[in-house]
Amino acid sequence: MRIPFAIALAFFALAPAAASAESQDEQSACMNDAFTICGQAIPDRDRVAACLSQNIHRISIPCRTVMQRYSRSAASPRARITSVRD
Repeated sequence: MRIPFAIALAFFALAPAAASAESQDEQSACMNDAFTICGQAIPDRDRVAACLSQNIHRISIPCRTVMQRYSRSAASPRARITSVRD
């Protein structure tokens, strides 16, 4: 009974705060890493994301790919704002 509840908590911890293009596959890619490396941060999705980011070299390749994809997309708007100001 506890395992399905823990899986549900991890799913919601990894789910984005707002609706996004994040797919079930992307969430699944990091589920095991969230439990094994960042379990202490669950259910706080921001802490889980920060933990996974801080442990980028310890997480699985599929999860690393997802994390890098979202870190690049998050950096893009800032880069555009900076270039507009210059």
